[in-house]
Amino acid sequence: MKKIGVLLPTFTIEYCYDILEGICSYFKDKSVQVIISQTKYPHSTECIFDYQHWASVEYLKSKDIDAIIVFSGVYCSTLEEEEFKKILAGFKDKPIISIAVNLGLKNSYTIRLNCSKVYDDIVSHLVKVHGCKRIAFMSASNTGSPEAIQREECFLDSLKKAKIKFAPEDLFQGNFVDDKAEKAIRKVIKKASDVKFDAIVAANDDMAVGIINAFNDIGVRVPEDVKVIGFDDSTKSTIMHPTISTINQQVTAQGVIAAETAFKLVNKQKVPKVIYSDLHPKFKQSCGCIDSNENQKIYKKIDGTIAGDSNSRYEGVSYFINEMNEKNNFITLMDMVKGSNTLKQFYFNVRYLVDQCDMNNMCISFFKEAIYLDSNEDFILPDEEEVTILCDRSTEIELFKPGIKYDPHKTSIPTRTLNSKPGIYILQPIFAGQGIYGKLLCSVKGTKFADYNVYLKILITAISQSFEYTSAIVETEKLESENITLQKDNKSLNKQSRTDELTNIFNRRGFMELGQRSLDLIQEMDTPGVIFFADMDGLKAINDSFGHDMGDKAIQLEAEVLKSAFRAADIVGRLSGDEFGIVAVGMKINDVEKIRLKIQLLNEKISRKNNLPFTLSISLGAVDLQKSSVLKKLLTEADKDLYIEKKKKKEKKLGK
Repeated sequence: MKKIGVLLPTFTIEYCYDILEGICSYFKDKSVQVIISQTKYPHSTECIFDYQHWASVEYLKSKDIDAIIVFSGVYCSTLEEEEFKKILAGFKDKPIISIAVNLGLKNSYTIRLNCSKVYDDIVSHLVKVHGCKRIAFMSASNTGSPEAIQREECFLDSLKKAKIKFAPEDLFQGNFVDDKAEKAIRKVIKKASDVKFDAIVAANDDMAVGIINAFNDIGVRVPEDVKVIGFDDSTKSTIMHPTISTINQQVTAQGVIAAETAFKLVNKQKVPKVIYSDLHPKFKQSCGCIDSNENQKIYKKIDGTIAGDSNSRYEGVSYFINEMNEKNNFITLMDMVKGSNTLKQFYFNVRYLVDQCDMNNMCISFFKEAIYLDSNEDFILPDEEEVTILCDRSTEIELFKPGIKYDPHKTSIPTRTLNSKPGIYILQPIFAGQGIYGKLLCSVKGTKFADYNVYLKILITAISQSFEYTSAIVETEKLESENITLQKDNKSLNKQSRTDELTNIFNRRGFMELGQRSLDLIQEMDTPGVIFFADMDGLKAINDSFGHDMGDKAIQLEAEVLKSAFRAADIVGRLSGDEFGIVAVGMKINDVEKIRLKIQLLNEKISRKNNLPFTLSISLGAVDLQKSSVLKKLLTEADKDLYIEKKKKKEKKLGK
């Protein structure tokens, strides 16, 4: 099956989101695996540890990736074009489909915007429809962005074609940001009379917003005094007042074109080195084409016809409800991962996490050891990873430590189960702080990439913490040394807080703390074990017939029996009254009947030895470790088995 990688800096920019929509829609019915990674920027410390995302780039260099789609326009708004070309050189002979920037590489193909035509249309509209004679430009070319440079050059070229002179003082630099654009205007224009132009075109909608904000404070009326036109057709252009005349890039269509180009290339079809995507102007209130009092979201096309301008994704009750549902999902997800101290505990919850995050499957793999990086260091992908957790909801496959090791330089999807499944995948490095541990790969059901961004952050934080905790307990103490430590703990624990005064074994608090710790260790080391919930038989009758002192002695002797029956490394505690709990390390569920018989014989022996007027008896419910990784839940399951055991004894006594 063909695999196509997609590299973009972030899911949270509307432009990136729309392109992804186009890519996903094209591949929806194709037998292709699309692996998407948000990489941020190399060595970025904007959010302290953002640089760890860049590991995704190394993963997508895997030999089994057949082509790469890259959002080069977004990358090159921050990175120098030559620097970015050097980065992409690491993909060697893989076809690279570049969106927006013509990289000029031997193996690159470009989806470009036809800016020349649309700026011809914009200039012609401002001159012929609105009578504009002097048009300014808010650029972002000083960022070095190829897109910004292209837009400025095409605009100036369109002015020349229209035989309109351009004054150098009418060129502003807004860095693609609204507040930068506002400051650029305020620096030159202090009052309304300082404005010498009758229209200004901005290289994106954010800067158009900044221009309007500045004009509002200065007293310049839009569109009466100055016409304003942006670029991008962003949500802001629709919700601002006045609504902003803009240029629709057909962004989703660009994603479709990029996906189609990649699909043709991996199937050995010929495609042009450069493919152009048309742009369409949308004339609204900020240039005067739509009345400022008009409340309907409409715009005027280049031919003068009126069209609706609603964006269903961001409007109406359904949007509000969806937003509320997602917030609840985030809260539920955080609650679900909160109790996952170890990787095994995370594994027990993984099927619910996959469902909660609207995914089809999840594969978590780790390096042999965590890699710790400073922001100025380059990530070097190790030659081996091991799959630790695999969950595929379509086949109900759930595996913990299945023993699958692979070279991530050769394989991007490491399991045979997932390798045969087409779909949209997200690849996310697992990291926390300076430590990077491996990767999370999941296929997703929808295109809610902003939500997936949050889901993944919650998940990798929980996984990283579980990895660190698990590594610590496994690395510092192997099972036998842990057993010795537990025996020492048994002697050294504060008797008042963790030891039962009557029996001198663990009380409930001590049992739950040491029992959970022992459980964490044996599950991570994949060691068998059994959890028992025990309840003495006939204690009430003993108290009624022989007094409570004799009842206390019975409880003491039963505790001695349990300590004798189980090993010193096992955790035995009195939970309350005549109830006991045991964590039996290394025991298999098949050995439960043997331990029940052993305890019965010990009860008979100790009863004779102490000349008791009755024979001690206790019932035990048992459960192995496959039910849960939480001791409280396992005790509940063992209690269910205890009920069955008590019922059997009662029926036997009655001769049934």
